[in-house]
Amino acid sequence: MHLLRTLFTVLAFIALPAISRAGQASLQLKDNDVWVMAGDSITAQRMHTNYIEAYYRTRYPALHLHFRNSGVGGNRTHSVLARFDYDVAAWKPTIVSVELGMNDVSGGDDPAAYLQGIRNIVSKIRAAHAQPVLISSSPVDDGSKMNDWKSERCQRLHPYTDALKKLAAELKVVFVDQYHPLIDLWGDNRQRGAEAAVKAGTLPPPALDGKAPLPPPSLIPLGGNPVHPGPVGQYQMAAVILTGLKAEGEVSAATIGADGVVAEAKGCKISDTSAKDGKLGFTRLDEAGPWPILPAARDAIKLMPDILKLSEYLLRVTGLPEGSYRVTINGRPAALLEAKQLAKGWNMTAAFDGALGERATAILGLIGNLQSKLNIAWRDASKSGDAIKLAEAQRSIQQSEAELHKACQPVPLRFEIEKASN
Repeated sequence: MHLLRTLFTVLAFIALPAISRAGQASLQLKDNDVWVMAGDSITAQRMHTNYIEAYYRTRYPALHLHFRNSGVGGNRTHSVLARFDYDVAAWKPTIVSVELGMNDVSGGDDPAAYLQGIRNIVSKIRAAHAQPVLISSSPVDDGSKMNDWKSERCQRLHPYTDALKKLAAELKVVFVDQYHPLIDLWGDNRQRGAEAAVKAGTLPPPALDGKAPLPPPSLIPLGGNPVHPGPVGQYQMAAVILTGLKAEGEVSAATIGADGVVAEAKGCKISDTSAKDGKLGFTRLDEAGPWPILPAARDAIKLMPDILKLSEYLLRVTGLPEGSYRVTINGRPAALLEAKQLAKGWNMTAAFDGALGERATAILGLIGNLQSKLNIAWRDASKSGDAIKLAEAQRSIQQSEAELHKACQPVPLRFEIEKASN
């Protein structure tokens, strides 16, 4: 079993950034932890929060973990305080993360009210005997970069984030900065998109009649809108947060020779090996699963390759003659790789097609049902104080979590590797 490590602050990304880690306060997840994720509409999208949940459920499949989405559109700190008792404390959390700021910055340049609201939220979290985790807002994907702002909102998020970091240090609270690691990454992506559009002659004309100009096109679209990214942008957000939480990168690793001899099996078991007629076959059973990344979000890795460092799910095959090789998993095509790629090591997290992509989609679908329909029904019953509906909602959640826990358990996978015909 992998041990969760201490939570740390993310350092800024540079260019196509390497995800860095630096130390702060510690937190460990344990069996039956209840993690409530409080926030505004970005949390209520149930995207990056669901992706974070999927990471922990598959990386630590023996743990019974409980995640509750407490995001509501338009919320500021005072909004979360107003609903804290029925939509945060009522869950009996052991961990509460707070991700606010996108709406709070409309209050002006002075973050004093925002900081006081955060202070009050942290006090209520601690009174509920839970561990607080503060997460800054994501930036606005409007083409802004540090000191080259395209909107007042994105500009204000910079000092608000710095002030939140100082407050977290004062209060000795775990803090994750997702604003600064993402703003230049996303801004550069817009800049490169604009340059490509100029070359192609497809750059939109400037806005007229006093209307706000549209942001330049992204080279790799994040999806959604500038405030609410789609899956591509939200996986990057999740990666920054997981890195800030010092999430463990290693899943498992296996090294097998072309003759079927197993040289390494770390965090996994290899069985039923065969090497015959130019085809290598084996069954692999892992102790934990890779981070489920939706096939629709595969472009997230193109913009942020270091996402894969959070899910090092490795296969090495040595001794293969030069050439291209087809890899199937459970009889389904998974990849076409060169012998040298397999010898170096293939991170199978990026095998979006076939069995692994279908598994990721299934797990995220179950999490989506839990966090949307079922959690919202629980919230409504908790707010109204309807004990009967609350008990019904709780039973539905428990049934859903049992199904999800089962789906996240590792299963044997059958691999076959053979040279691709010309």
